[in-house]
Amino acid sequence: MSRVRNSFMKGGALVAALLLLSGCASGPSVTPTGNTTEVTVTVDGMRFVPDVVEVPVGDELVITFENTGTEVHDLTLENGKSSARLMPDETEVIDAGIIAEDLDGWCSVSNHRAMGMELTVRAVG
Repeated sequence: MSRVRNSFMKGGALVAALLLLSGCASGPSVTPTGNTTEVTVTVDGMRFVPDVVEVPVGDELVITFENTGTEVHDLTLENGKSSARLMPDETEVIDAGIIAEDLDGWCSVSNHRAMGMELTVRAVG
């Protein structure tokens, strides 16, 4: 039992060291501007409107997602932020965090992404 625990402890130490060396970051580091970019994204058929959102690097992005379509949709961002699955006429606010780089977004319902429900957050600046 102690040998298993010892191996686990060494593995945990290795993971901790790797996290420390990588800076625990999931993306590039950026200095927050203190500004917030707010945008409303709606649905038209199987498209997000707008499908490109430009955000100054370092701004916090807040998206008001309005499902103006006729089916259930969500908005999922590659940084892990997302809305719930919304029925038509439902709205949710998504705090996408500080924008440091371009992000892809999509609807994760069924094959909606393959049908064109994609969005790009473009970091500008």
